[in-house]
Amino acid sequence: MGAVKLWRRTRNGRCQLLAVLEGPGVLLGTEALIEHHMGYAAYALEDSRLYFVAREEFALLPGLGLLKAQAQVLVQLERRLVETLGRGARERLARLLLNNSGNSLLKLGELAALAGLSVEHTCRLLKHLERRGWIRHHGRTLEVLNPKALEGLL
Repeated sequence: MGAVKLWRRTRNGRCQLLAVLEGPGVLLGTEALIEHHMGYAAYALEDSRLYFVAREEFALLPGLGLLKAQAQVLVQLERRLVETLGRGARERLARLLLNNSGNSLLKLGELAALAGLSVEHTCRLLKHLERRGWIRHHGRTLEVLNPKALEGLL
């Protein structure tokens, strides 16, 4: 069987648990196919059987393109998780607004969910930012008027 925990160090040096993976057939480290470093460390919680495949050997595997595409998704999800955990509500919302400025596809509830906030809390924060003149809400679009001010929340 086996169980492995994945963790990384935060900017302030604390350990942040990302996941606990259990069971056979779990593939770790695929992001090394698209980046030259892993963003986390792995620690075996119980007896586990681990196999190492060198990057050069991965090139010989069938379906490498699919594996790289999956690795890209995992890297994006991990970055999103790390951006969200351990940050305050204003900072999370400001980061989302800066990264998704003008995205009219996101509904308010979806924006709140991405920030890890309730819809009510998100509305209060958006109104506060709008009163300060940092954003403008028209229709389903949120326009960032003062990106420097939002960056100051990060």
